[in-house]
Amino acid sequence: MPLTPADTTTIVASIPALIGFIPENSLVLITTLTNDDGTVTTGPLARIELPHLTDHADDCARQFSRQCGDVPVFCVAGIVVCAVDGGTTGHDSLPLRTDVDTLVARLAEHGFTNVDIVHVPAIAKGARWRSYLDADHTGVLPDPAATAAAVAAVAAGHTIAARREDLAARFTPAPGPLCARLQPRIADAVESAVIDKHWHLAARVRLDRADAAIRAAGEGQLPTDDTAIVDLAATFAVPAFRDALLAVPDDTARLAAENLVLHLWRHSCDPIASQLATVIAVHAYLRGDGTLARIALEHADPEEPLAVVLSTMLGHAVAPSKIHELIQNASAAARRTLLREPALGQP
Repeated sequence: MPLTPADTTTIVASIPALIGFIPENSLVLITTLTNDDGTVTTGPLARIELPHLTDHADDCARQFSRQCGDVPVFCVAGIVVCAVDGGTTGHDSLPLRTDVDTLVARLAEHGFTNVDIVHVPAIAKGARWRSYLDADHTGVLPDPAATAAAVAAVAAGHTIAARREDLAARFTPAPGPLCARLQPRIADAVESAVIDKHWHLAARVRLDRADAAIRAAGEGQLPTDDTAIVDLAATFAVPAFRDALLAVPDDTARLAAENLVLHLWRHSCDPIASQLATVIAVHAYLRGDGTLARIALEHADPEEPLAVVLSTMLGHAVAPSKIHELIQNASAAARRTLLREPALGQP
């Protein structure tokens, strides 16, 4: 059963809220899933640069199938976002038609037969979208900032940027000389943190400092003293402490932890920076900000186990709610281990 024009209008207008920025010159593939109770929800999605579509339609379909081929897909909506010379365009002159036809055929080969691809010149109020497959399937976008998805995203503290590059710009390191000056001190501090994890009293003091820094970040106060930055960067980079610090009370605290660790990342060099990037990605993912989580993972060690798991979950659009309790429990257990406290339910 195809999507109605109203359904498609809602999906297209909601894209900035779903991916965290307003795409240009992109193909966005969005799945809708059938749940066990018969309801339909948004599932895995992918954004593809248009030059990649024009040169590698087969690869686009294959990668999309790997991403969501094992989930109950109800239908796939594809949105080609690109301006057209001369302004508006009719159905017969939609851009990239040959590439879109190839993509639809390749998606069908992978089992995606309920597919519609539409074109919109820009995701903006008043822009008209048109289907490549049905000349009568068309509509006009409302203000994307007024959609239910956008309202929910803003309420959750998510950023909707004008461009992906604006989000990526958050990952701008501090000046090179400063990072180089701190690097040996952070390396020494990591060695101290590794020792501290074996002594529960030292571990408690170290965790207390990190907990206090997260609370301060929630009030907009990030560390400026070199000694504090060095100490905290080392703490969050050591897996035992990193894991113990992942459990925070709510998304407000999670955003505070994310901002704190991003601040530490800016002052660090690899391999410490790559460890911190994984922490940022976890907090962003658990807040529901998949785009920022993916950007953070671009700076993480791709072979780090937690980064591998997180990348897989993002690729399959696993809802954060599915693993929230698991991470909270694992983090609490890691903290008990550091502090030599008994497991819950044990004397």
